[in-house]
Amino acid sequence: MTGVRLSWPGRQPPDAPSLHTLTPLLTIPRQNTAVGPARLLAGQALAVLDRLLQEGRAGQIDLVYLDPPFGAGVAWPRRRDVQNATGQTTQDVVAYDDPADDLVDWLQHLDTVLDRVHRLLSPRGSVYVHLDFRRAHHARMLLDERFGPSNLRNEIVWAYGLGGSSKDRFGRKHDVIQFYAKDARHTWFQAPLQRATSQRMKGLAKRATDVWQTPHAGADAPILGAWPDTLVDLTLSNSDSQRTGYPTQKPLALLDRIVFASLPPGGIALDPMAGSGTLGVAAVRAGGQAILGDRSPVALDASRGRLVDAGSAVQLDNVDDTLAVQALPQPGARIVGDRAQLLALAMGAQDADALSAWGVADAEGQVLAWWDGGAQRTRTQVPQELPLRAGQPQTLVAIDTHGQMWQGELFK
Repeated sequence: MTGVRLSWPGRQPPDAPSLHTLTPLLTIPRQNTAVGPARLLAGQALAVLDRLLQEGRAGQIDLVYLDPPFGAGVAWPRRRDVQNATGQTTQDVVAYDDPADDLVDWLQHLDTVLDRVHRLLSPRGSVYVHLDFRRAHHARMLLDERFGPSNLRNEIVWAYGLGGSSKDRFGRKHDVIQFYAKDARHTWFQAPLQRATSQRMKGLAKRATDVWQTPHAGADAPILGAWPDTLVDLTLSNSDSQRTGYPTQKPLALLDRIVFASLPPGGIALDPMAGSGTLGVAAVRAGGQAILGDRSPVALDASRGRLVDAGSAVQLDNVDDTLAVQALPQPGARIVGDRAQLLALAMGAQDADALSAWGVADAEGQVLAWWDGGAQRTRTQVPQELPLRAGQPQTLVAIDTHGQMWQGELFK
């Protein structure tokens, strides 16, 4: 395999990492001391990776999970049920576009991403690249080039229960996850265990295989012991409590297994295409540190909500002003007090249904009081008031259901 190289028209070597500006936006304190901290970077994947290199993070990241667009030819919406005083409404907002006809651009982008990932990984680090039948084979060749075929640890088959039926072909019921080490001689790995079912080993534990099957129950189900390997049931049923409404959301148990296997205690996990943020939730729940990046405000909203819900400290930073911050009206249209209804009106909305999260922060963006409804698909009713701290300069911060961020001075 040495010297094998994937080629496409106009292929260019990855450019050297470029410089990117960083603006801290918001810091939400930790609510659970048992979970690790998380950092959210609003920015395109390459900009996020380059910024981490710029900060001196080369050789420091222990686990990278990549779940890039699959080339499905779909503009994926986030669907969320919003609970308000008069009942429940459903909102659809485009989360990300996944075009089917940009293979050359997709290859060039992934090639450059893998170049950065290789630089960022620690000597004990690993990368997992999650794709399906459309592009997994292309990614495999790029990974062989960048990491070397001897560093392929597993080609994992994740077989699931939802979707994929067809009248003119076999049902498409699995994804492929390529697992590579930075250096197989030093990589950190602990094999997940499952209950053996053979008569010879019945009742004993055995190491999990590289086929992870998902039949029919909630995604909160533990890893079971059926052969070849029952990881969780279904991808995520529409009624599952994990559901954020974010499209292509992966089950937490899937990322729990990857984190268990390849994130050292207290290690750093990175997902620069975070989507709904499942890797981050799994990493902080295991006591590790999570760095997540995404250019979609809708993805950032879903990720932030889940991390806050997990009790993690969340730092939101802006790379290259990707996340535009809108100013709330200034004197002449002052916001009086801290009522959600008035805040929504100042944002140009008719009622508080526009709010995904809101709170009060000091001048440095440290949150003093916060309500977050961005985690689950069914959002609870927005509280009308939040506790304030007297005698401190305070800023009103709001994030709407499109992921747009708003800031303005709070007048009492």
